[in-house]
Order: sequence, then structure tokens, then C-alpha cells
Amino acid sequence: MKTIYYMFFATLFIISCNKEKVNKETDVVKAEKTQQLKAKVEPSKTTNDGTYLCKINGQDWSYTKGSGIVSRDKKTGKRTAIITFKKQLKKGSESIQLYYDGDSFELESAMIQLKLPKKGGGSVSGVYGFYTNSRHKYPESDLSGTLNLSDPKTVLGNASIKNFKIKYEKELLENADDAVITISDLNFSGIQYSDMDALFNK
Repeated sequence: MKTIYYMFFATLFIISCNKEKVNKETDVVKAEKTQQLKAKVEPSKTTNDGTYLCKINGQDWSYTKGSGIVSRDKKTGKRTAIITFKKQLKKGSESIQLYYDGDSFELESAMIQLKLPKKGGGSVSGVYGFYTNSRHKYPESDLSGTLNLSDPKTVLGNASIKNFKIKYEKELLENADDAVITISDLNFSGIQYSDMDALFNK
């Protein structure tokens, strides 16, 4: 009987040690990602158009307002972080919205709206969207990025978006090249955000 007890406690001890080891390894990986992310993010550069964020098809793009919100879907339990950058124009506005998995901190989707030259004059709102469940439809497109929510008030992160195709009205564009966009050099820090879990669970 004693032998059985010894074997039982020995098994529990081994499981506990293995679990602790996995948790430590996970923490190390998260810490490494955080350090890598911090190393990539440079201080924000202010321009005449706002705060520099990225390059869109090789051209600088700046935002006038940045914000974030983290929420959890009541049905699925999925946690999502949405970071929004808005650029106010004389007429209308442009925006970049980045959707990150709130648990793995990986970029999943993006929605971009730009004011583009229209045939015959004026402008048209070019809308580009790329979602996790539509990756198979656009094999030539891709996106990647990571987010850091270690600070309870501000967020930092990065993103890379390649070959986004316009969702509709591309025939209205004056420049056919605007139907596809690539976003590079996208790094941000110090963006204030609200965590809905933290707000409602106080």
C-alpha cells in the first residue's frame, strides 16, 4: 500500500515540475517577444500632417489621432485588441484599423480606408480589408505583426501588410495602381487604450 502512495505522490511531483517548466518557458518566450518589440519601436516622429506611422506604397502616412480598445466576445470568449489610427483631412478622413488576437498578441486582420484620386476629379474612399477567415481567397496578400499590452494604459506594436486589394469601386480610381496597397515600416508606441475586462471587473 505504501508503495502505491509513494508512486502516486511521485507522479504528482513530476507533473507539477513539468507544468512549472512549461509555464517558465512560456514566460521566457513572451519576455523575449516583448524585448524584441521594444527594440523595433522608435520614438514617434511628428510631421506637418500629424504623427508619422508608416509608408503606404512607399509614401509617408501620418495620423492625427490614435486609440485602442481590448474586449472579449461574450459568446466565444475570444479576446481582441483593436488599434485605430485616424488622419483628419480638410474633407473627410483616412484610417488604419489593426485587429490583434488579445491572447497571442499576433495581428489577425486589418481595415484601411484612404481618400484616393477619382476619375474625372475629386476623390473616392478606397476601402481595403483583410481578415483571418479570408486568407485563402487572397494568397498573394499577407499581414503580420505583434502587440505589447504589458502596460495597462498604453500599447506598442508593429505591423506589415502586403498586397491589399481594394474591396469595391476600384473602377472609379484614377490610378489603377491604387487598387493594391502595401504598408511597411509600421511601428507605434504610447497609444492609449481601454481594456473592457479591467473596466467591468473592478
